[in-house]
Amino acid sequence: MQVSAAAERNKEPILGVLRQYVDPRRRARALEVASGSGQHAAHFARAFPLCEWQPSDVDRRCLDRGFSERPDTCSSPVLCSSPMGNPEWGLRDTAVLEELGRASGMLLERLVDMPANNKCLIFRKEEPSASSCSSAKALLGVN
Repeated sequence: MQVSAAAERNKEPILGVLRQYVDPRRRARALEVASGSGQHAAHFARAFPLCEWQPSDVDRRCLDRGFSERPDTCSSPVLCSSPMGNPEWGLRDTAVLEELGRASGMLLERLVDMPANNKCLIFRKEEPSASSCSSAKALLGVN
């Protein structure tokens, strides 16, 4: 697996954020946007073995690497288009991500600064029933 220094610096701080939202004893699904090297999905899959990780990226090579690391807990990777510029620069505009989330029925719940000048965005997807207290979580990483 290709190793990214920024991913290495961020994996523990992101895991700390995830521990606030994901119960390791319950099944869950998480979407990671801009999965890059796949280091995060592999690291988080070890910490949350009952969670199904959905990696996504604009670069097919990144997705193939991340999926091959943890095929037991990573669902089929999603190839995304990148209308926001050079895919090597990552996703920079959190307002665009917030709009995309809203269009998919997800609300931005929290934005956390990460050590490598990155951000961790936590989105919440409302359940169809207003009486339901549970919610699905999605993690969106911003470089």
